[in-house]
Amino acid sequence: MKQRIIFLCIVSLILGSCGDFLEPKSKSEFVPKDANSLSELLLGEAYPRNGIAELNVFLHLLDDDIAPAPYQGVKVGSDANRWYAPYTWQSNMYDIMGTAGEKYTNLYSSYYALILGANAILDYVDDINDDKNAINSVKAQALALRGFLYFNLINIFGAPYNYDKTALGVPLKLNSGIEESELKRNTVEEVYVQIIKDLLEAERLYKTLPSAQQWQPNKRTSLPMVHLLLSRAYLYMEEWEKAATYANHVITNGNFHLLDLNTIKTYSEEDPSIPSYINYHSYTTSSEVIWVYGNITDVTKYVYNVSVSTNDHPFFRASKELMNCFDETENDLRKERYVIRSKFQIINEDNELEAMPSAFGKINVSSKAYYQPVAANDAFGRSLRLSEAYLNFCEAKAMLYKAGVANAGQEALNTLNEFRRFRFPLNYQNENITDPEKLITFIHNERRRELCFEDHRWFDLRRWGMPQIQHTWYPDAQSTLVYTLKEHDPGYTIPLPPDALELNNLLEQNPLAPAPRNGINL
Repeated sequence: MKQRIIFLCIVSLILGSCGDFLEPKSKSEFVPKDANSLSELLLGEAYPRNGIAELNVFLHLLDDDIAPAPYQGVKVGSDANRWYAPYTWQSNMYDIMGTAGEKYTNLYSSYYALILGANAILDYVDDINDDKNAINSVKAQALALRGFLYFNLINIFGAPYNYDKTALGVPLKLNSGIEESELKRNTVEEVYVQIIKDLLEAERLYKTLPSAQQWQPNKRTSLPMVHLLLSRAYLYMEEWEKAATYANHVITNGNFHLLDLNTIKTYSEEDPSIPSYINYHSYTTSSEVIWVYGNITDVTKYVYNVSVSTNDHPFFRASKELMNCFDETENDLRKERYVIRSKFQIINEDNELEAMPSAFGKINVSSKAYYQPVAANDAFGRSLRLSEAYLNFCEAKAMLYKAGVANAGQEALNTLNEFRRFRFPLNYQNENITDPEKLITFIHNERRRELCFEDHRWFDLRRWGMPQIQHTWYPDAQSTLVYTLKEHDPGYTIPLPPDALELNNLLEQNPLAPAPRNGINL
């Protein structure tokens, strides 16, 4: 209980002034005595596990892989207007959501709560007397988690690194002690420097462990998880050689293998009329999974069927642009396996009725015709997967090819075709793209197809130049409004929550788009 009190006290430090907090008299009052106990405390206080409050909620409402379902009107207890504000990139989205009856999750404080849990472990792990491997394992986990959490924070609340690394990022809180003053925002570059530092130290510590302890399918961080995060971070920083090198570490790791989508059934054996889906974020159903995290509701709260008994249907669907992207290359198996179909019928572009493609996929769903998500005890909403390593490698090599590295283009193409053979029927024909710009565009689209609904698209759009995108909204059955997120729009960076600003006078708000953001009536 004392441990919980200490953690709850330090969570608020990042948000506001110190106030009258109780400083522990000695570390021995609340520090576990062995590495195993500390490891369990880490699991409870720093891991973004599936039972924790929502993280990254509504991020998938921001990108161009999602669109509104046909107008449904206001449902009792489930009004689509609750999601209007983030979907239309309103700078005062938190106020609008609250007025509409949605108690939003404070992403900012939720992330810092986990970061401070990792910090506490790092502060006190060296004080315990235990096996060195056990201590190094705990430290590596805490550093990997802190790097992961800060990576998400900076890409939610800070400008893209390749756009303005001198812009305000987020405060770096690197210990569990009580601060004497409030913390200012560090720059984007400073946060990335810390992320890389944490991940490289985690890598070093993992390499001191026996190979059998460097990765296990136990929901803990690992050496390949760190390698994939380093690949991702370097990709965002446009350090292409390092991004490719770390991606290749994951690709060549014998613990993981690409999942052949030809082996995944698309219809139930009991009833061929009912689509069948698997959970792609599970060690038991996918040989690609490196690390699992997050709630299923993080990716479905705003989009799935509300109630079978009242015949409600989703507020949002997979966008036509996403679905058309699958069609750019014929016979792509991912279109039917990655995007879950709703029972709700819509008229497609061929003027035919079809099951509406939902704005989520790759997760546990029921076998019923409504295909609702199933939040089992071991079901997670997201994972780090081998497929990302392939695509990170391809993009990094394609960018090197564009910069004049001759062999890099062929390396990108070879790896791309190796990967795509697992996503198409057995008669797959290799792509042969020699123009660097066309190759880069193809790989960008491949990331969209492969990583849809996994929190990549919004971050990718940001680092690919923040292009103009549009969202349609139906305020009533007769009206259609179109909202535009312009190129380099301030809306590409999420505003800090009011709670954080109120509790910390040194925090500066991000540059905001005018409020309200008005839609054009069609």
